[in-house]
Parts: sequence; C-alpha cells; structure tokens
Amino acid sequence: MDEWFVWLARLMFAGIFPLGVGMLFRAWRIGVRKDYRYVADWRGRSIRDGKRWAFPVLAINGVGGVGLLAVGALVLLVGLPFAMWSGATALVIWSYFFALQIIVQRAQVAQAQT
Repeated sequence: MDEWFVWLARLMFAGIFPLGVGMLFRAWRIGVRKDYRYVADWRGRSIRDGKRWAFPVLAINGVGGVGLLAVGALVLLVGLPFAMWSGATALVIWSYFFALQIIVQRAQVAQAQT
C-alpha cells in the first residue's frame, strides 16, 4: 500500500470525530438550548419555521453524531478493517445528508402551502 494512501486513510479516520462531535453539538444546541438557528440544512442555511422542524433535525443530528462516534470507537476498540469503517462512515454521512434534504424539502412545501 502506498504511503500517501495510509496518510489519507488516517486523515479520513481523524475526520470522523470532529464531524460526530459537530453533529452532537448541533443536536445539543437545538434540544437543550432551544437555539433554532441550528435547525439548518447540511450547509448551515437555516430552515424557516425552525421551531416546527427542530425535533426531526435534532434527531438526525443526534443519530448521525452517535453513529460516527460509534464507528470511530469501534475502530479503536475492536480494530474494524478499513473497508468496514469507511463504508459505515459513508453510510452515516450520506444518510445524514439525504435526511436533511428531505426535511428541507418538506419545510419548503409546508411554507408554500401557507
């Protein structure tokens, strides 16, 4: 295996933790602090009527953050192989992205109907 690939894999693994903590931070700010600025899409653009969409976004961020941190912990504790942890990480990140896209679309449809 080339040395650059090993370093790329290490960088990808290190990125799991800030992403997971960031998702949990957003969930905490929405759930505990009632800060509806964090009810946003994956780019950080606020969703209108944030209070209405707070719980689904909170749930998506909470599940995504726990999922990423669980994958990272399993790599450290059990030694998951590269194919397993990179696939699980991709599944969590893509699920997070598409789930937030669905919420944004539903919020836009709900706003258009009012």
